[in-house]
Amino acid sequence: MADITCTSQITVRLVQKMGGDHMVVAAARVSTSGEDALACASLPADEQAGLISYLMKHRHGTPFEHSAITFFVHAPIFVWREWHRHRIGHSFNEESARYKTLDPVFYLPDPDRPMMKVDGWRPGRPKFLPCADDATHDALCTNLRDSYELAYTNYLKNLALGIDPGLARDCLPVGIYSSCWVTVNPRSVMAFLSLRRHVPEAKYVSYPLYEIDVAAWCVEVMFADNWPITYRAFVEHGRVAP
Repeated sequence: MADITCTSQITVRLVQKMGGDHMVVAAARVSTSGEDALACASLPADEQAGLISYLMKHRHGTPFEHSAITFFVHAPIFVWREWHRHRIGHSFNEESARYKTLDPVFYLPDPDRPMMKVDGWRPGRPKFLPCADDATHDALCTNLRDSYELAYTNYLKNLALGIDPGLARDCLPVGIYSSCWVTVNPRSVMAFLSLRRHVPEAKYVSYPLYEIDVAAWCVEVMFADNWPITYRAFVEHGRVAP
């Protein structure tokens, strides 16, 4: 069997950012100031906060599209299947098994990952509890690891046959990791966070998959650091994207 690495770590790393709260203000002021709107970028923070809050409350969204942030993300394929559903305002460049051999890195959940269905479980509002005993978690991890080892061994055998790598990969499970660059504007960041974070205080509570919630939390921290006024208005107005 092939040697594989199993982990629960999901990496979200800042690559670059363009703009900030000042660009939201400047973009909004174009409607009344035209060419002079760039001067609005130097407004005091409290004045910026008032305008940004107004835009957020009344859902004037386009001023939030004139900045961008780029992340490097390393996550299992099953996370990417959900993240790639966010198409508006997102750009993705993902590593391709057509052109490189995928690394033998696979996902195993930590013991405290909620995974047991609660009574009255519903698909629309899925709720889970951590395993009540170590044996259940150990059995799950054993099953996953066994499948991963066999799948990756067969993947290498397929490659050794000299066939198309795009076909050789077909035996791999969604638990294998992939890397991707994600570039997104603040408006689309907020739409992503509204759906991929479980926040009971939100106006519209979402119930995302645990692993994408973990990744989205990392995105949220970086977004809050780089657009603090916009982020505060987002939270104050119920975490509804403008």
